[in-house]
Amino acid sequence: MRVLVITDDRVGPVMAGSAMRAWELAGALSAAGHEVRVAAAEGSRAPAAGGPTVVRRPSWQWAEVVVTPPWVLGPRAAVTRKTLIIDGATPLLAELAAMPVSPRVDRRRCTARARLPVALARADAVLAAGAAQERWWRRRLEDAGRSEVPLLQVPFGVPESDPAAERDEIPGVPASWAVVLWWGGVWPWLDLETLLAARARLGNAPVSVVVPTARRPGAASPSIDGVMLAALATRHGLEPPQVVGLERWVPYGERHRILNRTSLLAVLHLPGEEAQLAFRTRALDGVWAGVPLLVTEGGAVADLVRERGWGAVVPPREPRQTAAAIELALAERQQLRFRSALAGDRDAWRWGRVTEPLVHLLPRLPVAPRGALWWAVARAAWALTGGRGGAA
Repeated sequence: MRVLVITDDRVGPVMAGSAMRAWELAGALSAAGHEVRVAAAEGSRAPAAGGPTVVRRPSWQWAEVVVTPPWVLGPRAAVTRKTLIIDGATPLLAELAAMPVSPRVDRRRCTARARLPVALARADAVLAAGAAQERWWRRRLEDAGRSEVPLLQVPFGVPESDPAAERDEIPGVPASWAVVLWWGGVWPWLDLETLLAARARLGNAPVSVVVPTARRPGAASPSIDGVMLAALATRHGLEPPQVVGLERWVPYGERHRILNRTSLLAVLHLPGEEAQLAFRTRALDGVWAGVPLLVTEGGAVADLVRERGWGAVVPPREPRQTAAAIELALAERQQLRFRSALAGDRDAWRWGRVTEPLVHLLPRLPVAPRGALWWAVARAAWALTGGRGGAA
């Protein structure tokens, strides 16, 4: 089948979560024998040779099946007869609700709400990541009178091949020090403050907290830059090399070099709806590279970390307990236990495995009875003119 995978993120050698998911979903569908194209943001190109074709403008006319987040649906979704699979793995409405109020955020929230009823009316299947997301989508499909639409669990995965053994030293981090890596951007719903406060409690321990300070691919500015990180560190009485900025966004194909230098991968968040709905994509790099995880309780990944023994789970906003968890997780015995558990589970999270529900259903996917499109379009128009038609 001809499958078009859409993302509004920039795909390329350097990319972030949404683009990585689109690229890997496309690769898994291609490996299953489908002809796949990835439509991505301006400036996109294939991250590696031999993968799916990357295009700038999505050609719905070419495709038989379209896989897309609901938040990027255009008007053609309401009129096309193509099979439409909604990738609901990013809880955008919850993310936007956690952001500081601004005209830009308000516009994005309004647009996302407007697109949701059209997605619900048109979806032939929905992809979710975790039980909380599945419940969220199920409620909205039922409210739209479309409970018959298949809901598939397709979380984030890890590459088919294991990471190479090569590793890079991190500028500013002494070779003998352990690295606690904050992996990815510093968003308003995440909790870097607690990690820094916990590091302050460790005193002179040879531990560096490493935080990326580079601009996210496709973004106008970094979520935190070196000056901002230095100010945060100073507020907690920290200085280099206790806190170190990672001044480049690591290319997707080279991230194992940093992960192999890391002792603990930190993914801390604030409590709220976003935390419950999110499936932390950055944590799966820890599963792939065998790096123990430090996560905040709440959400699908935290449940997995606790159940599978992948690392430490801490309460939100608890620097004292987080510091104790870091000390314990960096101990040699715990490192061995965590890394053994991660290695044993890695194969279950290969992209080829996590996409099996989609791959198996795709050739047999019936076109679901369409919802009341006229009503969905009316709700979308209401949302765009200031109403709350598709509110979360």
